[in-house]
Amino acid sequence: MQGNTQGASTMAKPNVLNFSERLAEWATQDDLGVGQHVRDQARFTLIDTISCMVLGAGERQAVAASDAMLFGLRQGSVLPVGGGDMLSITGAALANGARAAALDFDDYELSGSSHASAPVLSALLSLAHKVPMTIDQISDAWIVGYETIIWMGKALGYGHYDVGWHSTSTLGPIGTAAAVSKALGLSSRQMSNAMALAASSSSGLLTQIGYDAKALHTGLAAEAGMRAALLGRADATGNCNLWDSEYGFTKVYGTPESIGFREMMKTMELGQAVNQYPVVRKLWPSCAYTQRPIQGAIALSRQIQRMSDVASVTVRMPAPFHRVAGFGVPGNDAEARFSVRYCIATGLLEGRVTPADFGPEGFRNPERRALAGSIKLDLYDLPKGDSGDIGPGTPEKITVELDSGRVIEEEMTFVPGGASLPMSDSDLMEKVTACGCSVALAEAYLEADGSTALMDTGLLHQMSPAFAAAAE
Repeated sequence: MQGNTQGASTMAKPNVLNFSERLAEWATQDDLGVGQHVRDQARFTLIDTISCMVLGAGERQAVAASDAMLFGLRQGSVLPVGGGDMLSITGAALANGARAAALDFDDYELSGSSHASAPVLSALLSLAHKVPMTIDQISDAWIVGYETIIWMGKALGYGHYDVGWHSTSTLGPIGTAAAVSKALGLSSRQMSNAMALAASSSSGLLTQIGYDAKALHTGLAAEAGMRAALLGRADATGNCNLWDSEYGFTKVYGTPESIGFREMMKTMELGQAVNQYPVVRKLWPSCAYTQRPIQGAIALSRQIQRMSDVASVTVRMPAPFHRVAGFGVPGNDAEARFSVRYCIATGLLEGRVTPADFGPEGFRNPERRALAGSIKLDLYDLPKGDSGDIGPGTPEKITVELDSGRVIEEEMTFVPGGASLPMSDSDLMEKVTACGCSVALAEAYLEADGSTALMDTGLLHQMSPAFAAAAE
């Protein structure tokens, strides 16, 4: 991500219009100011393009595109996870992804610095309504998707994320395509083509953090991966040699430090991704780079009798981490989730952080806003050659100085929910409860036989409070 987002929510709007504002200002006029020649060209172009469509309708690529879209249409609409209106299979994948990422509560991985499970499972849980799956089958499909994302992350390295790509949106479509291909029972050739096709949907900039686009990236990745798998099923082809080719994936999305796919595959151990890069599960619904600071703030809160006794608060953290979680005093829920200072302020003041703390009553709280705005930053660069992992080599430290002159500190090295501090069963059930889901269904799923049909578990029939009242 280029630049620092610190204080982004309070920056004054520049007088000079940006590109989209400038274009929109022109485009929304009643009179675009173009001559008849330009309008004639528009008509001419429409006829030219329609002619291409008509003649091309019977070609192999077009037939594959229609077949892929008809798969969902023939099967009928499905219900997104959490309820609401019925959508197409691909539409539900998009909706599921946006829902999974909306709170920034979903898991992540430290190879590609992406949210791996949300796009993959968003597509699979949509598909499951029409393609019967057992618990073991959807588990295997998720494993394939996770493996794909982990090894791609190894090939590109942290630099891919650090320069500004939102890796959930670049790696996610390809991992999702592999997972859905597995669930559909595609051949290896079809799966490989699906992954190559999905690479054409790799996109998404980290600078969208703080806006709705960030969560929508996950939905778009799920939709794109699902669509690519359906195209692969229809025998559409992609360049399966694109990964390390002259103008291929590593060249476009990598950095000078990226080892590339050929080098990565020398040490790739398929089936070991979860063991080598365990899933990191969040205890709090905010950016991964706020999780350790929240943990430290809560610990420090127990040592502070009165917040009025606090003279200053300083957080020391890696500068690249702060570039992502760098909003200051938040102006909305998305900014609050990506404001390490707001998260620390909430942890210090309340001694806990809950989903409600990211709602308007939370981020508009005057005491929290005042404290967040006063927290000092001590940023440092990652060590040369560092992988970008959130670990002991790149700790955060919160220092609180009291009016009495006493200084208390908390250094955070291991990430809560990660390999060294894994989420416990009780932590998971607390999260299930906090999200309004059924503990009984969750516990039953964890203990169920792998041959149990996913649709028989009841998990996909749980309703969000936003839709429960309408469904009654």
